[in-house]
Amino acid sequence: MEIRAHVYSPLQNTAVWLGAWLYDLVPTEDVIDAFVDLGGPHTFGSGGLLDLLRTIKEITSELIDAPFRGPIISLSLSGPGQAPALPAGSRAARLAAASKEGALVLGGVDKHDAWALIPTRGEDATDWQLVEVEGPLPVGVVLSPGEADQLLSKATEQEAMIIESSGYASLAPNSLKNPRLTVGMLSDFYDTPGLPYAVPPRSAKLFARADRVAAIAETVQDIIGDHSLDPQLISLWSHIRTARMAGTNYALAEFARAYNS
Repeated sequence: MEIRAHVYSPLQNTAVWLGAWLYDLVPTEDVIDAFVDLGGPHTFGSGGLLDLLRTIKEITSELIDAPFRGPIISLSLSGPGQAPALPAGSRAARLAAASKEGALVLGGVDKHDAWALIPTRGEDATDWQLVEVEGPLPVGVVLSPGEADQLLSKATEQEAMIIESSGYASLAPNSLKNPRLTVGMLSDFYDTPGLPYAVPPRSAKLFARADRVAAIAETVQDIIGDHSLDPQLISLWSHIRTARMAGTNYALAEFARAYNS
């Protein structure tokens, strides 16, 4: 089982960069650089990245100055025991669930009007598909960053107890001389390409905590190769995904507040 796809998605940082750009907090050149760092060249239909950005701006333009009803871009992640925040059985939900990364949900002026933006990432390039969402969106992540952080703290404690009780260190291959260093390198990977300067500190802290917990899970389950822990650790993955979605929603809400203040 591929661990990383269940605990990390580049769509987290993509959503934050897009939101900062839509609210005029970062220039177009910066959001283009971020997209390239996250997925190389991008295609969208018969066009490229600029066509994708123009389409996103067109869809969300009426919401920028409208009274705040929720994030204009939200992150939809799913995995074992957690369905995507899209209408059950819809084409958008099926594609998002099949994707290794999830979906970005673009809100419309009407609460029944939304679009799902879903990537297919190859080795050196990314192709984007825009799918109209059929039916009203289900209630998404409503946790505050503080509540999500508490869940991550509990997940970290549980993770540590599971690992310590398993005696996993004796199972580590000789090539893995320093598990802590490995965790640090994975955390650096998760942080690429970083976040825009305007991201609120509470979101940044939550993302950093999620990266740390995800890196530990990947180190134990994938690099060390001890899959006997999977049944216990899989249940903690949803806390990591939920924290990423809550942090993204909070960042987009703060961008809107700053733009309209």
